[in-house]
Amino acid sequence: MTKKPRSAARRIGSPDAGSARRYFKEVRFRQIRSLVELSRHGSFAATAAALDLSVPSVWQQIRSLEEEYGVQLALADGTKVRLTEDGQALVDLAAPLVESFDGLRQMFEDKRNMATRTLTVVAPSPSLSGLLRRPIMQYRQHHPKVKLVLVDRVSRLAREIIEQDGADLAVMGMATGDEPMPQFQCLPLTRHTFHLMCPQGHPLATARRITLANLVKEPLVLAPQESSSHRQIRHVFAQAGLLDRMNVIMTATNRALLLNYVAIGFGVAIGTSAASVRPPKRAPGESEIVVRDISSLFGYEDVFLVQRKGRFEPEHVRDFRELVQQAFQEKTETETAS
Repeated sequence: MTKKPRSAARRIGSPDAGSARRYFKEVRFRQIRSLVELSRHGSFAATAAALDLSVPSVWQQIRSLEEEYGVQLALADGTKVRLTEDGQALVDLAAPLVESFDGLRQMFEDKRNMATRTLTVVAPSPSLSGLLRRPIMQYRQHHPKVKLVLVDRVSRLAREIIEQDGADLAVMGMATGDEPMPQFQCLPLTRHTFHLMCPQGHPLATARRITLANLVKEPLVLAPQESSSHRQIRHVFAQAGLLDRMNVIMTATNRALLLNYVAIGFGVAIGTSAASVRPPKRAPGESEIVVRDISSLFGYEDVFLVQRKGRFEPEHVRDFRELVQQAFQEKTETETAS
């Protein structure tokens, strides 16, 4: 009977040469560290204790390193271990690298603390002059080394900036019909009610019922076309078939300016944030301003904190985001309680 050739003997559980080489390359630094520690401690037991490993693990790492380099690196004499000439030569080369790697975290922390970090936030001026002021002040107090850059843009332009990676965070409103932003996380902050602002003697100031047909006849003072409130207003008039009849005679990012022109009878205003601005002090020939809720016609402006998905959020960015969310949450809780 023909005998089958006996395969070459190999230790149980040992990998084949190809997989072993791939494994050695993946864990080579651990092996080098074990050899350096072995040169310092002189035994497998002491080295294992220093590295928080088992003795067999340290022994296997040294033997794996010997196989990879093709030389004997250590000789055991009872419980003591000494390095061969090749082993000592390798340690002399490797020890500075291991020490440098061990100090890498501290060097990184030192460099990080010295580096100037920047946080860029884009938001409309009503947000920057309103609820964002307190978290901005708190952030500057707690993070004096961070360069905080604030960019005043209405919502549509704020969206363009953050989509082009021109900012870390954006506070912006979104109108009905706006395209979704799947690559961003949009954290809801608040919603603003739409109001009508008109002079005290204006017919709409006391009208029992305000309709879109009433409003479209009036000269309108609105936020800029790129703002979410303006887009929401145009959307509502378009849905009613009245878009081509809108008579917009002024747009203004400055809310105080908008109210000043309402006070002199230049037109009536429809908006959200403007209603939170204290009406200007009446001058001769100017009227008091009446503010009326017209959310039944135009709904609400939803405001979000926007940042790109799928990226590591640095600590200095996270801290600002949390301060903003807290400020808006406290406002909502206060309004609910009242």
